[in-house]
Amino acid sequence: MKAKSFRVESIDEIEEALAGELSDGYAPTLAFVFMTEGPDFKMALAPFEARDIAVFGATSNGEFIDGELSSGAIAVLLLDLPQSAFYMDTHELSEGAEFGISAQAAQQAKERFTNPVFFLTASHVETNAEALLRGIESIIGVDANVFGATAGMNMENHSSSVASCGRVMDRGMIILVMDGDKVAVDGIATCGWRAVGSIKTITKSDGMWVHEIDGEPALDLILKYGGITDSETLTPEMWFSEFATSLPMQLLREEGATVMRPSLVYDVESRSVMCNGSVPEGSQVRFSLPPEDDVIDRVIEGCQTLQERSPEADAIVYFSCAGRMFSLGPLMKREIDSVQELWDVPLAGFFSTGEMARATGGRLELNNITSCCVVLKEN
Repeated sequence: MKAKSFRVESIDEIEEALAGELSDGYAPTLAFVFMTEGPDFKMALAPFEARDIAVFGATSNGEFIDGELSSGAIAVLLLDLPQSAFYMDTHELSEGAEFGISAQAAQQAKERFTNPVFFLTASHVETNAEALLRGIESIIGVDANVFGATAGMNMENHSSSVASCGRVMDRGMIILVMDGDKVAVDGIATCGWRAVGSIKTITKSDGMWVHEIDGEPALDLILKYGGITDSETLTPEMWFSEFATSLPMQLLREEGATVMRPSLVYDVESRSVMCNGSVPEGSQVRFSLPPEDDVIDRVIEGCQTLQERSPEADAIVYFSCAGRMFSLGPLMKREIDSVQELWDVPLAGFFSTGEMARATGGRLELNNITSCCVVLKEN
């Protein structure tokens, strides 16, 4: 399999850039397309679909190819996989329908491929991405290979989009299913954040909403932990930068690594916070230290472990949380450069609002404040 990557600043530039990549006879069949803005995504699809190139697309909070990071541009990874090695599946979603729809999609994949591998993305802040994972598991089993991320959000209105097959969905799911017997896919999810302080218990919650921690209103405890006692001065921008991305909670698991659970939204009246993933009542959490350089080092070390396990690759798809970009800024370039150099093949990815992969030593998870590195190699 041959891979190529390119980045353009606007939709108008896609046609010329794509034509340039194909001028030597290269004939890709699949494109990963990540772009910051969503309303014009359908226009971005057109040059690919005119050439019968399937698209796996999502809005981003920033995108990158190889060593180039940007915000507001469009990143593209092209692959020339045989048409028989993959297919796309798109679905509109509604509240509570996630499990059933993903189970249906997994059943179709199981009937088509003996060893299906899933790339998954979904849009809308209220989409239950964990239910999407559980639906796939219900058909394929707990060893299902799933990698992906939820689409990046506009932080002002929380909008996001996914795009494929001529469709742009603000509450939808795209599944790219690969034949694992024809394409070797391997990946790892690592975050690098260090926990601090005592273990605390979620004493009242409802899905993604956490109401009480250790019997205290969740918002009050988190503000106190961050050194702020006056919620009247709080703004969404302050919350995202000083609490969601700098002091996220870590959800302890009985098996495997802890899972990050930043709180993206707060409600002053109920004194509650909404996390980017479920936080069941009775579960235990710890807060995290603000990130330092060693956060990057631990992610790179995790990818080195992946490289030892899968030393050869044709391409890399990289999903990283928007919270990492906001917290670590220019340091993210070092992380992505280091990962790309491990295999020295084309890489593309985007900054997302949740990363879907198997937690180290555990089950499939909706991860947060995490980087997910996925390597592909045609068999």
